Amino acid sequence: MTSPFLQRLIRWRLLIVVNLLVILFLALTLGRELVRSRSIDAQIAALQAQADELSASTQEMLDLQTAMQTESFIEREARLKLGLKKPGETVVVIQEGTEEPVSDSGDAADPLGLVIDEGEAPVNLRAARLPNPFKWWYYFFDKSLYLSLLDYE
Repeated sequence: MTSPFLQRLIRWRLLIVVNLLVILFLALTLGRELVRSRSIDAQIAALQAQADELSASTQEMLDLQTAMQTESFIEREARLKLGLKKPGETVVVIQEGTEEPVSDSGDAADPLGLVIDEGEAPVNLRAARLPNPFKWWYYFFDKSLYLSLLDYE
């Protein structure tokens, strides 16, 4: 026969162990739910940012559509891309940086002489097709040649 004190101590220990197991189970469940809640909040924030971005993009497209439907936009595009003009207007083309006058070669396909064959290209125009490392070399070591390259790009 065991003493009553020993029996009470065993019962209390058993109760304490059971309570600790329940508390541990509840803590693990709560921790898992907190992690899950934070990941859901992060997903919600990412989706909200994406929705805001799409909303801004949609607004830009609507603004562009509205601008494209205006008469002035249509007229400007017709003038620039199609070369159209209003009756009575004279079209003038101004080219910047022409150093020599354009020769009239009389060629029907190129009446202004603007097409340059590869063999006829000026030395500086051929140099404008240099790869970037060469351009950087000229930038640091031959500034005058680099500046002449900029004229042709």
